[in-house]
Amino acid sequence: MISVIIPAYNVSPYLEHCVQSIIGQTYSDLEIILVDDGSTDGTGELCDELSKTDSRIRVVHKENGGLSDARNAGIAVAKGEIYSFVDGDDYIELDTYEAMMAEMQDENVSIVEGGIVTTDVKGNDFIHMIPERRRFTKKEAFRDLFGSERSIMETSCDKLFRASLFQDIRYKKGIINEDMEILPRLLDVSNDVVLLNKVIYHYIKRQDGITGNQYSLKRYQTIAIGRNIYRMCQQKYPELMPYASFYELKSLFVMLENLWKCENRNDFKVQEIKIRLRILLVLIRCHFWKDIRREYSAKMKTYFFYTVFGTQNVERLLKLKYGAKKSAGEKRVKKEKN
Repeated sequence: MISVIIPAYNVSPYLEHCVQSIIGQTYSDLEIILVDDGSTDGTGELCDELSKTDSRIRVVHKENGGLSDARNAGIAVAKGEIYSFVDGDDYIELDTYEAMMAEMQDENVSIVEGGIVTTDVKGNDFIHMIPERRRFTKKEAFRDLFGSERSIMETSCDKLFRASLFQDIRYKKGIINEDMEILPRLLDVSNDVVLLNKVIYHYIKRQDGITGNQYSLKRYQTIAIGRNIYRMCQQKYPELMPYASFYELKSLFVMLENLWKCENRNDFKVQEIKIRLRILLVLIRCHFWKDIRREYSAKMKTYFFYTVFGTQNVERLLKLKYGAKKSAGEKRVKKEKN
């Protein structure tokens, strides 16, 4: 049986569509756990109404505690051997669980992932899906996750997990990068991971850009997450340390880019300086490994120049550089014509 855990906070306009996409699955051995996370828009009442339409639906009402807390509340009452997490304002393809459970018949498979369609606020679709089915060992999965052009996504909603993985693991409360934080810990206790070349999940963006276009200290926690992943590899997977170090670097730079895009960037000048210094320290560490230099030298140069000089200055330098090349090329062509 699959326990489908659906955290629901103020998603009343979308929840019924989400639940219908699960009720209608071609794989029917399900329990559907709706976790009303202290909603104030009637979502809780809607959960109760939906539970009357299908005996497989159970409802948990709780005080608002955030996404991680809601997922943990669902895990606490789940009875299935397999877990699925679906956000209450998204939906899945009707044959999702049939396709994914076909892979779970192999007991050595711990996690199955499918493709995602992300729909932005303008209705544009962006598909993340591998071209062909792949199967990873645990270490291969780590290596892929840590890479620059990874196949494995840092999300929970596009995956099935064996319930046994969560025996001693829960989502960390009070952070906004809960999937990034938990996935390496789940991989650590996993066997094989299968990726399907099939779209299974529809993620709908309800607003454009960074949430509220405001930075918060919760985003700053990415520093600790990257550092903890690196330390785990130090202790358990020393051969993966170079790639874990690059993963930390990449995550730090994404955090810096997000800060640059925020309207309240000036309120976090101290944090920005600390992020930049951390990026430079991890860059130095990455340069100690030949494989990382060989595979990611161009990326690391980009990270260095943008971190040191900032977006605007780098873009000015690039315009000067390529503008000068264009001008020299035009002069050469004109001279040849003459």
